[in-house]
Amino acid sequence: MRKISFILFALTFVVPANAINTPVRDAMEARKEVRMENREDRVEKRKEAFETRRENLASKAAMMRENIKNKREDFKEKLGEIKDKKKEKIVEKTDLKIDEMNKKHTERLNEVLTKLNEVLGKLDSKVASASSLGKDTSAASAAIVAAQASVDTAQSAVSDQSAKDYAPTITDETTLKSVVTEAFQTFRTDIKATHKLVTDAKQLVRKAAGAVLLLK
Repeated sequence: MRKISFILFALTFVVPANAINTPVRDAMEARKEVRMENREDRVEKRKEAFETRRENLASKAAMMRENIKNKREDFKEKLGEIKDKKKEKIVEKTDLKIDEMNKKHTERLNEVLTKLNEVLGKLDSKVASASSLGKDTSAASAAIVAAQASVDTAQSAVSDQSAKDYAPTITDETTLKSVVTEAFQTFRTDIKATHKLVTDAKQLVRKAAGAVLLLK
């Protein structure tokens, strides 16, 4: 009877296992929440920086378009002086086609760059989490920096490309075919170079993603 009473008395001092684990679990949850908040904050700041840079580039592009107004007005004036109305229509149609193609390509490239920047934001947050756990993130961080620089370069090029004008320089009707062809070839060369910069940026983002995967 005394033995049973002693056991019951001793049991009253036994601390439940969940009572021991609760402070530890709470601390782990708190650290997890802090990491999540830091990740979200880094992603948001990167997004804001990207949008600010894009707005600045858009302002620059608008200034570029303003500066080529005289060239555009001169083109329209020369276009109206063409006596062969069939040739006039061909030149006008080609000029409009180039503008449409340039707008279509640059808008699509801008969409790609936006997605690439979003991916970099996610990769950066993963690196931050890995770093908080004591992992060596130097290689992954360097890869992200290189990728971001490439994305920024491509973004600047796309913005400049969107503001370019390819109105042919008309002197007389005998050279119409050559100047129109030259304008189209110049556009093709420019858009191809711009597209390559975006492709290069995409490859570096993929490389950064691979470096982040190695952190697991």
